[in-house]
Amino acid sequence: MKKALLIGMFVIIAILCWVWYSMNDLTPIESTTHIVSVELQDDSSCKVTVRNPSKGHDKTKTETFESPSCNKLKEGDEITFRYFKEGKYLYIVSVNKESTKDPLTGVITKKEENEGRFYIHVVSPVFGIETFQMDKKDWKKVHIKSNITFYIDHDWGKTIKIL
Repeated sequence: MKKALLIGMFVIIAILCWVWYSMNDLTPIESTTHIVSVELQDDSSCKVTVRNPSKGHDKTKTETFESPSCNKLKEGDEITFRYFKEGKYLYIVSVNKESTKDPLTGVITKKEENEGRFYIHVVSPVFGIETFQMDKKDWKKVHIKSNITFYIDHDWGKTIKIL
């Protein structure tokens, strides 16, 4: 009896731990840091070593970007980047607080309005499925199943900008 009770408690604790872990997305949405070094791979790809203050004062990490802005990056620049596809695709939002305006493309799969805000769901082979907020004027212009090219402004609280 005691053994069954002990096993039951262990199973309940394991389930609670799994639920807590599942609810906490460990991939940040966006990060801002300073560049330590840049290694260009080709015209639109680079490996960038950035400061990682969450791990300590002198810690760094290396990120890989596919971006037209790679050739503009240099040591000491402040870079803001957005994670897509659970951290597998990184988008450079801004360099030194200036929007890169690097284009993102995809197909609109859904439009929705929620509490006065307007959203589109976009599918892309590059960044997967994501939801973006846009202003009402642009939202009325776009159609489901249509292609869209846009960029993310460095002030993430605002809407995407259509190119």
